Amino acid sequence: MPASMDGKSSMIHTTFFVRDVFLVNQINYWLMKKMVIMCMALALLFSSECVAQGLHFGVKGGVLGNKASVSGMDSQIKERNYTGFQIGPMVQYQTGFYGFVLDFSLLYAQRGVKLTNNANHRSASIKTQSIDIPIEVKWEMGLTENFDLFLGLGPSFSFLIDKDNWGRELTHIAVDIVDKNLPSMGWRSAEVGLNLGGGVKLFRHLMLSCYYNIALTQSAKYNFSGNKHDAVDQLFDGNVFESKNKYWQLSLAYIF
Repeated sequence: MPASMDGKSSMIHTTFFVRDVFLVNQINYWLMKKMVIMCMALALLFSSECVAQGLHFGVKGGVLGNKASVSGMDSQIKERNYTGFQIGPMVQYQTGFYGFVLDFSLLYAQRGVKLTNNANHRSASIKTQSIDIPIEVKWEMGLTENFDLFLGLGPSFSFLIDKDNWGRELTHIAVDIVDKNLPSMGWRSAEVGLNLGGGVKLFRHLMLSCYYNIALTQSAKYNFSGNKHDAVDQLFDGNVFESKNKYWQLSLAYIF
């Protein structure tokens, strides 16, 4: 066979060999890509299933025993307990880590401040309506399947949606007749508090809890800046009025 034919045959074999190697590499790359995608999909599906297994929705409601911490009022003005309520949906996530649970709620709440003027025994209730979003970390002790105790701690965010006028309500408890409404006294549009407490969980679905909320920010503040008149002097001591909400929460929740 001529040398030129051998050269051509060798070139052809080399070409086919390179093509086959290229095709094999492409197929391997395609297979590896598909395997990676499948592994990622399975991992995502597994993690989603785990999250879904730990995710539980519910509904929550309860009463609020509110007693505001008020400064800047005359010594004859005393704060009294005011009973409000809260209700709304909630969601829990069981982390699976030593009994820790993440708890989120979206609650409509009505709370207020009750003030009494001991000089004339008149009282005024100043109410607010808000959307509360408590976020808590709970530790469930895991006593039995149908009975468990838990402790909880976390921040609570409150967003004001409606309110009474501080000034208008306070004119009702003044010793003398006030000839005009006082200002709205600077309600804050948002508050932040810290919830801490605990409770009992029954039959894996029913939760009874008791929490105390410590105010971290003010619910109302007003600086008179020398604009007071004689009637206002009956009610306030100084030029700055401040209020903070402190309240107990007794709640009942059902987890689906």
